[in-house]
Amino acid sequence: MSGSLERALDALELLAEGRHTTLAGLARRLGASRATVHRLLAVLQERGYVRHVPETHEYRLGPALTDLVARSDAGSLVSLAEPAMAALSTLTGETINLAVLRRGRIVWADTVDAVHAIRLTTTLGERVPPHATAIGKAILAALPKSEWEALLGPEPYTRLTEATRTTLATLCPDIEAARADGYALDQEESELGGVCLAAAVLGRAGRPVGAISVSAVAVRLPRQRWAQVGEAVREWCAQVSERIQTGT
Repeated sequence: MSGSLERALDALELLAEGRHTTLAGLARRLGASRATVHRLLAVLQERGYVRHVPETHEYRLGPALTDLVARSDAGSLVSLAEPAMAALSTLTGETINLAVLRRGRIVWADTVDAVHAIRLTTTLGERVPPHATAIGKAILAALPKSEWEALLGPEPYTRLTEATRTTLATLCPDIEAARADGYALDQEESELGGVCLAAAVLGRAGRPVGAISVSAVAVRLPRQRWAQVGEAVREWCAQVSERIQTGT
């Protein structure tokens, strides 16, 4: 058992170096048969620690590795985010959502309901499609492009409304805008009549562990308020990120 564990760790270290990433190359460096290494990689792939690239026959590190670090930071994220969510609720009167990363997927973790009778609602525990949400775009903007595929999956992405970006080419400008502005926007892309602005929360490794968003019925959050609300979300997420990173 210890031998298999050591071999698995050796394989992950080789993949982290970006060297000998084909089955043949890994088997040669590990001093094991292809069949043995293939079984080892199959287990790692099933758990999300490794992913296979069919076009090049290479193996790459999977999202579960970075998710381990994210989950350790996200464990306290709900309580750390409470002041930020309360402040944003007071500022806007709209629905405030918190999402976290779980095994490479975005999951709703907490919400503060809007004060209005007509509002956007969230189901805790539900997974969020990153391509159609401000939460997802904010997290993608904080990740290197090489990791987007693990979150987005194959094209075309699921169309939720007529405004949904269903390809990487149409989604990329939104992600680049989120990087430039510090917050992301979803304009009726996940739900008709809904607008959402979100920013990422970064953990100790400087990687996103989740995001906070303001979601509203579009008529209550007109375009001229987007910059003000988006900047407020960005600033509060920066404060939460600092608390995680400094342990305060």
